[in-house]
Amino acid sequence: MHKACLLLALAAVLVVPAGAEELTLEEVLANHFDAIGGLEAWKALSSARLTGTMTAGPGVEAPFTMTFKRPLKARLEFTMQGMTGIQAYDGETAWMVMPFMGQSDPEVMPEDQAKAMRQQADLEGPLVDYEEKGHQVELVGREEIEGTESFKLKVTLDDGDVRYEYLDSEYFVVIKQEGTAEIQGHKVEFETTLSDYKEVDGLLFAHSIESKPKGAPHGQVITIDEIEVDAEVPDDLFVMPEKVPEEESAGGAE
Repeated sequence: MHKACLLLALAAVLVVPAGAEELTLEEVLANHFDAIGGLEAWKALSSARLTGTMTAGPGVEAPFTMTFKRPLKARLEFTMQGMTGIQAYDGETAWMVMPFMGQSDPEVMPEDQAKAMRQQADLEGPLVDYEEKGHQVELVGREEIEGTESFKLKVTLDDGDVRYEYLDSEYFVVIKQEGTAEIQGHKVEFETTLSDYKEVDGLLFAHSIESKPKGAPHGQVITIDEIEVDAEVPDDLFVMPEKVPEEESAGGAE
């Protein structure tokens, strides 16, 4: 009996228990920041301009430009059917111009779209300085994503939305995001896959992003062709223009 206990004790020493080498949240995030170019380098980034193509269905492509500027400014322009749509946020007001829907004048976004635009305006994403931004981040385990082992992070944003970020356990880049978005009063689960990471001036960016309702076979694919960092971007690019009075647009009254 005594010999058996000794053998069990030796086995416990020689065999590494499952989870003994698991990383902490702080270690996972530190590896992630190093992998994408360094925390301080991202925090020093003042602006970014992304150009590429969006696909919204078979044969439907839209060239786009997405511009970010600190603090919390973003503007998306895309061309479809010979018309240009705009979605923008100036740090206070989210607005849009959607000529495809008969809206040729700028209008304030509905709250569900404005909320998504505010989240998108965060240049480096919610993981950087998450506590200062009012977010909560938890490491909830590991999960296999299409054959790739990943760290699963639960991110509770300051506005109450919850999303999950999956970081490749070898390269520590985000390969998938999941969450729930409110669209026209309905909760919709979504998933976003990020791939084709490339270095731009020392920073790592995903150049292919696919977003779709969870479980759907296909969704919107964004292909980024070029990224310009620290470009000169005027603040008024993000500000909603005033509507032109009808009499002025018609040439003025006699």
